[in-house]
Amino acid sequence: MPEKQLQVELFVKAGSDGAKIGTCSISQRLFMVLWIKGVTFNVITVDTKRWTETVQKLSPGGQLPFLLYGTEVHTDTNKIEEFLEAVLCPPRYPKLAALNPESNTAGLDILRKNKFSRREKSDKDLNN
Repeated sequence: MPEKQLQVELFVKAGSDGAKIGTCSISQRLFMVLWIKGVTFNVITVDTKRWTETVQKLSPGGQLPFLLYGTEVHTDTNKIEEFLEAVLCPPRYPKLAALNPESNTAGLDILRKNKFSRREKSDKDLNN
């Protein structure tokens, strides 16, 4: 009998409309990891202006994104990928971790710079 997959839910910051998925690169990365692994999962957008009681209970610190895997809540975004790689492993799921651990952090500074650049541009647009 096939192994039953636990329910997987990825909670992400909603966009400016409060409903659609926002532009958080970490959320998008976790989405891609789950999608490439072929996992069935739900994405729950969280409007940070209207925290629900459920979200507050799951992530008391308000950390987004976070992952609900069955009944386990994972809020440390640095550890979520490692957790997924450990539990969603071959032969059922493809291995996505790099052979060289330093490869996992390559390019993070580019993402951060891009994020701040986008934020600076949007701040300038608001002031004009």
